[in-house]
Amino acid sequence: MGQKGSTTSTSPLRDTAEQFHILVDSVEEYAIYMLDPNGNVVTWNTGAQKIKGYTAEEIIGKNFACFYTAEDVAAGKPERNLREAARRGHTHDQGLRVRKDGSTFEAEVIITALRDGKGNIRGYSKVTRDITDQIRSREFEAEKIAAQKAGKVKDDFLAALSHELRTPLTPALAAATYLEDNAEKIPQEFVEDVQLIKRNVKLQARLIDDLLDLTRITRGKLRLDLESCDAHAIIGNAIEIASSAIAAKKLKLST
Repeated sequence: MGQKGSTTSTSPLRDTAEQFHILVDSVEEYAIYMLDPNGNVVTWNTGAQKIKGYTAEEIIGKNFACFYTAEDVAAGKPERNLREAARRGHTHDQGLRVRKDGSTFEAEVIITALRDGKGNIRGYSKVTRDITDQIRSREFEAEKIAAQKAGKVKDDFLAALSHELRTPLTPALAAATYLEDNAEKIPQEFVEDVQLIKRNVKLQARLIDDLLDLTRITRGKLRLDLESCDAHAIIGNAIEIASSAIAAKKLKLST
């Protein structure tokens, strides 16, 4: 009777252990496996195969140091992680890990020390999650925020610069307009010069407005006013503005 009772009491425990094993093995988002006290792989779940690329037959019995980069292995990181887990009960780590094909991924790792009834280390459990996508998403979001801040700084700078550049043009344009309106009061040879100054001041003001339009475009606030224009007059003004530079370089312009 006692023996039957023992068999009956252990059966639910055995069923529970089997169910737990099935549950762990079915997890695909996490690599969950066991190591012996020396760091050799003794169990391997579906998630581990998916994340790291090894089948159970290929990896069981091999040391878990093969998951670390050559630099980390040379620095003794695998052994250090096991010592830390044994000392504290568990250790948390984040860094590059290596797949079977040699590619790397950003991993979040938890190693937990497993002890027997006497407190001796009988192995370790290891849970690894591939967080590459999360890292990239955070980096992308950070870059997006940085770009938005940089864009705002640029827009504010252009707006301030445009204002500072336009301020001295206002009295210059007013003076040129006054001289043009009172052409009879100035020597005749200066009349064309006054007109040229006025056109150049207006052109400079137009360039400044274009700077402001750039900020409006980036903010989606640009309003377009369509109107007819005299192309010949625009070309003529451009040629007149550039006439001194054309003459200085001894260029010939044909129309």
